[in-house]
Amino acid sequence: MDASRERARVSALRDLNVLDTPAEERFDQVVRLAQRLFDVPKVAVNLVDDRRQFTKAAVGFDLGDTPLDESFCSRAVADPNPLVVRDARLDHRFAQHPGVEAGDIRFYVGQPLAAPGGELVGALCLVDDHPRDLSPTELDLLGDLGRWVERELAMDADEVQAREVQRRLLPYRPLEVPGYEIAGCCVPARLVGGDYYDWSLVDDSFQFVVADVMGKGMTSAVLAAGIRSMMRVASPFNPLAEAVRRTAVGMTEDFTETSTFATLFACRITPGTGALEYVDAGHGLTLIVPPEGPARRLESTDLPLGALPDDTWAARAERLEPGETLLLVSDGVLDIYPEEDAVVAVATDLVRTVERPAEVIGRIEHYARTHELADDLTAVAIRRLPS
Repeated sequence: MDASRERARVSALRDLNVLDTPAEERFDQVVRLAQRLFDVPKVAVNLVDDRRQFTKAAVGFDLGDTPLDESFCSRAVADPNPLVVRDARLDHRFAQHPGVEAGDIRFYVGQPLAAPGGELVGALCLVDDHPRDLSPTELDLLGDLGRWVERELAMDADEVQAREVQRRLLPYRPLEVPGYEIAGCCVPARLVGGDYYDWSLVDDSFQFVVADVMGKGMTSAVLAAGIRSMMRVASPFNPLAEAVRRTAVGMTEDFTETSTFATLFACRITPGTGALEYVDAGHGLTLIVPPEGPARRLESTDLPLGALPDDTWAARAERLEPGETLLLVSDGVLDIYPEEDAVVAVATDLVRTVERPAEVIGRIEHYARTHELADDLTAVAIRRLPS
């Protein structure tokens, strides 16, 4: 195999994000079934990179690494057809292998495993300590089991891509504004979700946006990406309410074709004065928590984006005073606290207990990642430091 093809092959394997991961039942099922179907003592799912063989699942073998010079499967990845060694003692390629000389390996067959792009990254192998052969029907059956493993590997690749989609919906870097502390998190219920948050500087203010597309999964994430892009394009050149309207207009066909909608909260804060302008499109879970006294809900009766054609949204005014914290959560929190009054009470107590936005968000994120969520959960906290 030439060097460029080998680099592509190894890169495809690493992109699967499965090397050096622990045993998983979905792969263990395949090797157990193969052992029963073919009546062999040893079966393994082996992945081959440029320096070692990694055994992901096995019966009769230890999991972990094997040097390439002791790997039969390193030869199996050179050809898309199964590598069949009927008697390794009579095969010059393997006769001096330690396992062959010890009598542990006489028969080997490796069904190559392909990554989604077609690169051969490993093999599903059968091993026996007696010479034998496989019939064409048995080779077809082994190919079916190999494709099962390939589908599982492809799921890992999809997971990596999905996580990258979710990552790209979120801010690439922290927003640093003198006199303010800002933090946020987004925890999808699945690999990807329809929530996102974003922040940016717009003229003499800083803006943040939180949106929640109805539903979960890749479709919702794609719609969220569209909303994010349109808000980023429209915001520098338009008042806040007009930026929201233009975004809704631009997403009209997407909402119609998918029969969905999105709640959105967009806000601009002038750093020197704390003057706060916001548009709440059906979101309704934003509050300002002062050091003491009741928290203030930022109310709105406006509808979500996509709910009605040609709808409009009004900008409203508030002020973030020194020492106050603006906290916004998506409606995923209602799966934890179904009553909105309970959300307000718990959020107020959390902000006053830990104060700093990074710790507030850290506690919310820790809870979300250690509990099973029915819906995506997003939170943003902005604190104006005391004078």
